[in-house]
Amino acid sequence: MTSLLPQPVRPDLRTTITQLVAHWVHVAPDAPAIRYGADEMRYGELSARADQLAALLAEHGVRPETAVAVVLPRGPELVVTMLAVLRAGGYYVPLDPAYPVERQRFILTDSHAALVVTDAAHADKLPADSPPVLRIDDQDSYDPADGVRTPPVDATPDGTAYLIYTSGSTGRPKGVVVDHASVTELVTAEPRIAVAPGDVVAQLAPTSFDASTFEIWGALCRGGTLVLFDTTVVGIAELAAQIRRWRPDWLFLTTGLFHLIVRYDPAALDSVGCLITGGDVLSPEYVAEATGRTRLYAAYGPTETTVFASLHAVTAPPGDRVPIGTPLAGMHWRVLDPQLRPVPDGEIGEIFLGGVGVARGYHGRPELTAEHFLPDPFSPEPGRRMYRTGDRGARRPDGALDFHGRLDRQVKIRGFRVELGEIEAVLRRHPDLADALSVAVSTSAEEKRIAAYAVPHPGRQVNTFALRAWLGERLPGYLMPATLVLLDDPPLDPNGKPDRSRLPAPWTARADLANLPDYCAPATDLQRLLCEVCAEVLELDQVGVDDDFFELGGDSLRSVWLLERLRSVGVEISAGEFFGGPTPRDLADLVGTRSARTPEAARWS
Repeated sequence: MTSLLPQPVRPDLRTTITQLVAHWVHVAPDAPAIRYGADEMRYGELSARADQLAALLAEHGVRPETAVAVVLPRGPELVVTMLAVLRAGGYYVPLDPAYPVERQRFILTDSHAALVVTDAAHADKLPADSPPVLRIDDQDSYDPADGVRTPPVDATPDGTAYLIYTSGSTGRPKGVVVDHASVTELVTAEPRIAVAPGDVVAQLAPTSFDASTFEIWGALCRGGTLVLFDTTVVGIAELAAQIRRWRPDWLFLTTGLFHLIVRYDPAALDSVGCLITGGDVLSPEYVAEATGRTRLYAAYGPTETTVFASLHAVTAPPGDRVPIGTPLAGMHWRVLDPQLRPVPDGEIGEIFLGGVGVARGYHGRPELTAEHFLPDPFSPEPGRRMYRTGDRGARRPDGALDFHGRLDRQVKIRGFRVELGEIEAVLRRHPDLADALSVAVSTSAEEKRIAAYAVPHPGRQVNTFALRAWLGERLPGYLMPATLVLLDDPPLDPNGKPDRSRLPAPWTARADLANLPDYCAPATDLQRLLCEVCAEVLELDQVGVDDDFFELGGDSLRSVWLLERLRSVGVEISAGEFFGGPTPRDLADLVGTRSARTPEAARWS
C-alpha cells in the first residue's frame, strides 16, 4: 500500500496537526500512541489505520474544508477517525452519541456535514434525515481490498481542524471554528504544558468538550501516550483507581470533579505529574489541599480561544481567590472598559483575549462573529482579532488575572458553558407553556445547579415529569435543569420585566417539588440511612424510600458525591449499581441481597 504519511516536520514550526503526528510516526513508529484498557496502538499502526480511513473518506468526497461529523463512543477508533478526517483535508465535528436526536439533527444541519462517521451501534440512532453515513465497523469498506486509491489532501495551518458547539443564548447552539495553527500553537509553544515524548496523557473529557483537544493532540503531536480513561460510569473510587493504575504525567479535571477528588481521595493526586483544572471558580481550600501533591495549574479559556488562554501555577496555598493566571505563549489578554480602553491594575473590566489561539469565528453566523471577534488594536500583526469574553476580570500587582464573574447570564455547570437563555428558549417552544425562566443556584457543594421555572398557559395542566422528558429530547444532559418549578405568573420588576431575584427557592422542601409520588417513609435502618444521605446530597429536607435520585434534581457529579458519602459510613455501592437503581429502596435491596459484601456493609443487611 502506498503510504499517505505527510512529510514530517520539526515540531517547532508553524504547521498542521497531521504533520506533527507524522513527525512522531517517522521518528518513533513503535512508540505507544494510544492505550485503552489492555489494548495498545503504536504510532505506526495509528498512522496506517488513519491512512486507510482517510483514503476511504476521500472516496466519499471529503476534501479540504469538508465537515465530517464523528459520532463514536470513547475508544481508539474515535481517535483514528479524527486523525483520518484531518489527513483527508477535512475537519471533524464531534457529536456526542448521547445527545438527543433533535440536538444531533441541529448540529448535522448547521455544520453542513457532508458525511457522518459512526458505527453499527449508533447508526440506527441518528436522525432519519442525516447526511450519508459511513460505518467504520464495516470491514469491507474500512479496509479496501485493492489498497489506497485516492490520496488524501493534507490541510494547511490556516485550514479548519474542528468545529465544536457551545450553548447559545437564543436557543441556537454556536459552532466555533478552530484552525490547525491554533491547536499546534497550543501544544508546541507553551512551555508550561509541553508534553514530553513518552509522557502519559489521560483522556477523560468528552470530545464534544474542548479540553479533549489538549488531551488528544497534546499527546499525539508531542510523541506522548494517550491513555483513554473508562468513563462509562465513574465514581471517585473508579477514577482514583485509574489514576493510580496509569500514573498520568498530565491530567485535566473540571473544577467540580477536582473538588470531589480532593474532598474524598486527595492522595490519588500523588500519582499525577501535572494536574490542570478549570471550568469554574476554584475553591481555595481544595486548591490548598492539592498543593504539594502534584504540579498544579488553574486554567482559564473559552472554547473560542482553543482550550486554554491562561494558566496559573499554584505553588503555595492561595488566599481567598485563585487567580486565572498569565497568558499562554502566543496569547495576550486585556482588561478593558465599555469604550475598549485599558483599565488600571486592580480595577474590574471586561476580559478580551488575543493571539494565535483565537478561533476563526462562529460557523455560519457572521453577525455574531462580528459582535464577539473584534479587530485587535493591541496586536503587532495586522488583521488579528481579539475575542470579547463577557467575563469580568482585574489585573493583580503580580501581573496575573483575577476572575470576577460574568457580564451576562452565562454560567459554568460541571465544566460546561451554559447559556441560561437557551434553556428558556427551548422551554418556550412547549405548546402548553406561556413563559419560562431559568437561573443558576449556588449550593453548599461549591457548585451550581440549574433551576427552571415554567409558566403554563391559563387552563393548561402541565406535568413536570412529562415536561422533563420532553426537554430531555431536545437538550443534552449538561443543559438539563436539576429541577422544574411551575408558576402561575413570573415575578416582575417595576418595569414589567421578569425579576429572577424574586423567584421562589427551588430546593429545600421535598413537598415543594411538583408531581412526585406520595412520600413513603423508610422502614429499616439501612433505608433510613440511605434516605438521609440522599437528602443531604440533594439539599432537601427529606427523601422518600421510592424517590428517584435524578427526579429529585440529582446529576452525575452529585451522584459521585452521594457514593463517596455512603462509602464514608460503610455502605459500598459502585457507580454502575447506583445508576441501575437510584432509589433508596433499590439500593437497600442491593446491599441486603448481594453475596459479596464488605464487612462494614454486611452490618446493614
